[in-house]
Amino acid sequence: MTLLLLLLLQNPHARLEGRVPTAALPGLDSLIAQAVAESLPTEPLVQKALEGGAKGIPVARLVNGVRHGLVQLRDARAIVSRSAPARAALDGDVAAVAAALARGLDPGLIERLLSADTEPPGPVLHAAADLVAHRFPADSAAELLRAAQQQGLHGTRLLDVAVAASHELQREGGRTPTEALARVRAMLPNIPVATPPHPRTVTRRPGRGS
Repeated sequence: MTLLLLLLLQNPHARLEGRVPTAALPGLDSLIAQAVAESLPTEPLVQKALEGGAKGIPVARLVNGVRHGLVQLRDARAIVSRSAPARAALDGDVAAVAAALARGLDPGLIERLLSADTEPPGPVLHAAADLVAHRFPADSAAELLRAAQQQGLHGTRLLDVAVAASHELQREGGRTPTEALARVRAMLPNIPVATPPHPRTVTRRPGRGS
């Protein structure tokens, strides 16, 4: 990494200039400064601001969206601290929990998943959020992921578990969410590695506002 790139990454204002409305910069700078003062990770806020700028989100909505992101980071650090009191709340852990909150994952469920594992929480929270997004019951999804961890599946392999459940749900003839989860649980730990779709076959959904 070049020194110039490193300095740029450490200067959120420089990264935002020209990529968000000028009128939004004072509010964004203030929110990022608050995060720094509270020892919270700033990258999720920068990314949210950049995403809003790319989508043309109006100034007030963009700043409010980043403000909500700051609140989620505070909540995320509290969740990490409660779930693993003997472990330092690393920026990556806090960011992963904040992302899960942003996707609508229940805080209580997040705490359960974190307290059951000592690994970085990003993959298991991502997998849980994917399962819930596919309308699997949250508690049942968490139980499946806990079972996968107990049988030696960790990290990105937990994302394969979520993909397998989604595939089972979509099988010809139809399966209920309960049946799909039971089928995947019976397959553990022999879950196939998910293959990403070919870039030309991916259908992108229209972006939603911050």
